[in-house]
Amino acid sequence: MPNYLNSKNEKSVYLYVYGDDYAAIDFSRNYNPQVVYEEMCSNGETHKIIDENEYIELRIIEFDKVDSTFVDWIKDNLCDYDQLKGRDIIEVQPVQST
Repeated sequence: MPNYLNSKNEKSVYLYVYGDDYAAIDFSRNYNPQVVYEEMCSNGETHKIIDENEYIELRIIEFDKVDSTFVDWIKDNLCDYDQLKGRDIIEVQPVQST
């Protein structure tokens, strides 16, 4: 059985993407989530607005370690596809503190 418990104090980090009707799709097509996340961290940002050809807002959200299979199951079974076009969570790798 998979271990869904956070036994090592690890965390899961996501970019919560929302904005225009197709904000999540536009972000996934036009940006590298990991690079954007790392830039936000280096600038001390937890919230960012991209207002170029599209309107996209990003928030960094963190949880105790979450199994990615569980997140996929939630998206597949409890979320509407049309909803995920405009808002979604995208997993990124946490920035390692030195």
